[in-house]
Amino acid sequence: MSDPTHVPHRPSRPERLLQAVGVLLFLATFGAITGGVVARYFHLPGFEWSFEIAALSFVWVTFIGCVLAELRGENVRFVGVLLLLPPAGQRALQVFGCLVLLGVSLWLLTSGWAVLERSGRVPTPVLRWPSGLMTLALVSAAALLVVIALLRLWRLLVRREPQA
Repeated sequence: MSDPTHVPHRPSRPERLLQAVGVLLFLATFGAITGGVVARYFHLPGFEWSFEIAALSFVWVTFIGCVLAELRGENVRFVGVLLLLPPAGQRALQVFGCLVLLGVSLWLLTSGWAVLERSGRVPTPVLRWPSGLMTLALVSAAALLVVIALLRLWRLLVRREPQA
């Protein structure tokens, strides 16, 4: 849910890098799907790999999008409830939200890491790439979300800044 009080900001260099990688991976997804559809329609052999590329790049785009949405404050938020509370209640709810984000992200990070260790080297069916490339998207996003949550908690609790 978008925050009506959120002031747009100029994206930082890491955020712009994530955006660029996300766009490139989206183009790879689109190109792989289009190529696969055209190859099937015209009965062209040798394009079986295209849907594997599409799946891999789509997973990465999804997790990059999740991190970007969280950075922008456009992920799940309950602004209506927040604005009904006094400043102390708003801060408490923001801290609670950061703790939930931190807890879920740590859980995803540890679970994703366990999956990566167990099955990360299993080859994909067509390209024979390590299947851990997909799981790495989850692990990377979870690690970035942990950093975001910790930075927000630091701003709220140590620097006593309101969350944007």
